[in-house]
Amino acid sequence: MALETQVLHTPPLQGIVLRYGPLYGPGTGAEAAKGPGGVHVDAAAQAALLAVDRGAPGIFNIAEPGGTVAIDKAVRELGWDAGFRLPG
Repeated sequence: MALETQVLHTPPLQGIVLRYGPLYGPGTGAEAAKGPGGVHVDAAAQAALLAVDRGAPGIFNIAEPGGTVAIDKAVRELGWDAGFRLPG
């Protein structure tokens, strides 16, 4: 929380915070989500790219739908898709 506060409230920075669920997919040691709220590494990377390209300052939750966190803001404002996967 302290780091988020610094990112969001340290002028002249205009900070964006991405809160990721547990990662799974290539290179993570987990091929599937281990419970609700996980996020595939491809979708996580897409969220970072979209945040740099389109994000307004603030906090965005990055996780698959149906978990305990609301991801609506990331979907609506960033155009993020939890089902995104890199080809091949």
